[in-house]
Amino acid sequence: MIRIQYAGCHQTEDNYTRVQRPDGSGGYLLLFFESAMHVVTEESIVTAEPSACILYAPGSAQDYSAVRDFRLSFVHFTAEPEDLRGFSLPLNEIFYPEDPEYVIRVLSRIDNEFYTRDYLYETALDLEMRGLITALSREFHVREAEEREGAPLYRLFLQARYTMLANCEREWASTNMCEMVSLSRSQFYKYYTGFFGVSPMADLQKARIEKARTLLSNETLTVTEVARRYGYRSIQHFSRTFKECCGMSPLNYVRSLKDR
Repeated sequence: MIRIQYAGCHQTEDNYTRVQRPDGSGGYLLLFFESAMHVVTEESIVTAEPSACILYAPGSAQDYSAVRDFRLSFVHFTAEPEDLRGFSLPLNEIFYPEDPEYVIRVLSRIDNEFYTRDYLYETALDLEMRGLITALSREFHVREAEEREGAPLYRLFLQARYTMLANCEREWASTNMCEMVSLSRSQFYKYYTGFFGVSPMADLQKARIEKARTLLSNETLTVTEVARRYGYRSIQHFSRTFKECCGMSPLNYVRSLKDR
């Protein structure tokens, strides 16, 4: 669980105030600057504009001061390695969130939960913090993908992927897929696989099987009816694909649900 040690929203101090913690503050510290700040990093002194953020790692030196007015929001927190596994936020460096209003809204909710300590407040704080870190990590994932492959493409492919997988029961030919992003077949497959680590057809097949598993728990539907709903005209093809993905045939899967 991510545990909040201390939080503050729209905090002010005297003009030109400086904060120096050579050994950090004992945990992580996420700062959201509401006024311009001078931030000392390992390499230089950086002037952070309003709406900039920095996430200090445990044990890292914290050194920042107001250019003039001192205004910021913050949250000190602790987390186990598994709590932050998979996130890709930069540590100890300035970054600018795409939606600063979202960041300050979440920090405001964290501030409120921390001080009101309502029922299940620790769980609420954990969820708020995870949501914020997830949103910021996604921004960096998108930026990295755009830098690798070209600015507009990643977001375009995210929308195309959503359209395909949310409507996986439709019959998707390669021409339909390519039309969504206005690319040739070879380019579409190249970028799709590069962005998501899986081919579009394998991705589509997985989505169909995942939805089919849900429908198979409905005893009013037969295996054949489920197969047809998700574009499998041949029950043999559906059964073979299902077994490859789930390790058992659809009939055995249905029987396993009844044996629970």
